[in-house]
Order: sequence, then C-alpha cells, then structure tokens
Amino acid sequence: MSLNETEFSNQLSIFVQDWKILEESHSNELSDQKTAEKLNLFFKKWINLPTIKEPQEKPLYVDYASLEGFFQNFDKAVEPIREARKNGLVLNVWQTAGLKTNEVRNSQVLKWLLDWRGDHGQGNKILVEFLKLLPPRFCYEPKSYSIIAECCPLGNIENRVDIEIDAPEFLLFVEVKINAQEGKEQLKRYYREAMLKTKNIKKDWGVIYLTKTGYLSTTEHEIKAALLNDNDDITKLIHDDLRNDTQQRLIPMSWSDISKLLYQYAVQANVTNRGAWLAKQFADHIKTF
Repeated sequence: MSLNETEFSNQLSIFVQDWKILEESHSNELSDQKTAEKLNLFFKKWINLPTIKEPQEKPLYVDYASLEGFFQNFDKAVEPIREARKNGLVLNVWQTAGLKTNEVRNSQVLKWLLDWRGDHGQGNKILVEFLKLLPPRFCYEPKSYSIIAECCPLGNIENRVDIEIDAPEFLLFVEVKINAQEGKEQLKRYYREAMLKTKNIKKDWGVIYLTKTGYLSTTEHEIKAALLNDNDDITKLIHDDLRNDTQQRLIPMSWSDISKLLYQYAVQANVTNRGAWLAKQFADHIKTF
C-alpha cells in the first residue's frame, strides 16, 4: 500500500513536531538536573559559612569641655558676619531687583557699568578693564565715548544690537545671550553692520558674543563666506574689505569672564567705593548664570 504525496507530507510534519517536543523535553530535563545540582551545592556551601557576629557598640564619648569651647569660639567668629548683615553689607541689590536671567535688564546694568558717564563714579575704568579681555590691539583708554543699549546702528530695527560702544578709536557691538538662542543669521548681520559703519572712517571694530559658555555658534570664516555670497548692493560695498581684512573681529566672551573682571576690580578698589561695591554684587549675580 503506497502513500500519496499529501498523506506523506502530513505524516512527515507530525514526525518533525513530535521530534521537537522530545528534544525540548530532554533539554528541560537536563536544565532541571543542572539547577538541582547547583542548588544542592549552594546549600552545602551555605552550611559551612561562618557565623556573622554583630560588632559591639562602643559607648559614645563627648568631651563637653571642648564642645563648650567650640560653641563659645564659634559665636565670636560669626559676630562679624552678624554685624555685616545688620549693616546691609551682604545684600545683593541686583538679585533683590529681580534681574534673574533677563537679557535686557542684565544688558542695561552691564552698559551702565561700562559707561564713563554712569553715576557709579568709576569713569572709564571698568571699560578699560573690559577691553583687556579682547585681542591685544584693543589696549585703548578712551576718555569719552558713546555707549547705547538696544541700539540700531544703521537705523534698521531688525539689526538691533544689545550694546554699542562707539569710541574715537574703535567700535564694539556686544550681543548678549543668557538663555535665549541666537537668532537666524544674527551674528552675520552684526558683522555686516559693524563693517559698514566703520568703512569710511578707518576705525578698529569688533563684535563680541557674550554667552554663558563663551563659545561661538559659528566661525568668522563662515560669516565672511556667507557675506561674500550676498550680492545685494549694500553688502557688495564691503566685499573687498571682507577679502582683505585679516584681523579677528568676532570675539567670544563668557559671563564668567565679566564676573571675574568686576570682582578683581572691586577688591582692588577702596572699601568705601560704593560703585565698586555694586560692581562686585553684579559679579556675584552673573556668576550664577
């Protein structure tokens, strides 16, 4: 009696399935056997483990005389701090005023400190220290200069700069960032505006990018390349300058740099100098950014 193809295929399939079941059963038996052996070995080892002894609790000894002396000396040590608090010497007017990380408000305070006409009474001294953070060629000491916050250098409101410092020797744009992201092509526009504004007066210039990290979001080479690709009539006026200018114009700076500068300035000033005292408070405020 012969099997047709369909019956043969069905029987072969049943055979293969039964074979798999036998294999799995055998494998499970071996696995159970190994588990039992391991468990048996564990209990044999566990029986022979040494008894865990709890450490004896040592009595706590307190030197009351030394402790009393410590608190008496501590009370004397903190007395100057208490006195300083009474006299308002530990306050921070900038934190109390709610500057927080608001870019516009912090820009206004920074602009005020850098302004030689500011009623802080420091003249141009803080600006001179600020210029030392820039490339060495900015070792200027301008006696008078214009400094404006929220400035539109060429009248275009879209290219508003946070701080503009315009001195006889140089022009600086300061773009302030704390938490906000850089606007699309923002640095490129400032670079273009600064170069256009100084084109015919042969004045040194730079664009400062002030951030928490002190890192640039783009390179100066990329900005120049992008401007050289702009063929509008105004940008074309600076194409030759872009090709020939070898100076570093795009300058990164961090709030930490400003904080250190103001702190150093304050500690070197007379203790009765209220303007320096306010500068130090601003240094303490911005170092938290």
